[in-house]
Amino acid sequence: GEPGAMDEIIPFAPALVRRMAEASSDHARLVGCSVAGVVSVRAAGTAAERVSRTVGVYSLPSPNAVVATSFGDCLWVRPDEWLLVGASTARQDMLDALDAAVGRDEGAVIDVSASRIILELSGPASRDVLASCCPLDLHPRAFLAGRCAQSVVGKVPVLLHLADDTPRWRIYVRPSLAAYLVAWLTDAMPAA
Repeated sequence: GEPGAMDEIIPFAPALVRRMAEASSDHARLVGCSVAGVVSVRAAGTAAERVSRTVGVYSLPSPNAVVATSFGDCLWVRPDEWLLVGASTARQDMLDALDAAVGRDEGAVIDVSASRIILELSGPASRDVLASCCPLDLHPRAFLAGRCAQSVVGKVPVLLHLADDTPRWRIYVRPSLAAYLVAWLTDAMPAA
């Protein structure tokens, strides 16, 4: 996705928005992004091939990869499962097209938009912020732009997506755990 494509702030509690703003600096910035349409697709074989044609890519992403599609970013989650993240205005079109591509009894297409909040952590110190509370190797040689991985930040299960080399991270988290995750991340952020 393009920088700024998800700039709309989600409706966090004012205290949480304030905490993210106060902890942010030129070194690391944390914001809540609008949750666009987030759709889980389970498909294999010819159904996966039909899905890839439907979203305009040669093939769906391989393990821990992200590809740009006609609907938005497609993130590999596990064998035979991907998340498509696109504009909320296109969510129903995305669901209809993917349902038709997967076909009856050949997989599943599920709108999971309500089960994900997206935080965006960016800036030159963002890798260090994440590394202080995430067990993954986040070094630029190990975790490249266009990659994703499931892990934990603090004790919170997340899906990390390195959107670009700024670096700009998109962190997908359950809404019920967002405040706890923000506390971990803001505590790890360098002073302004």
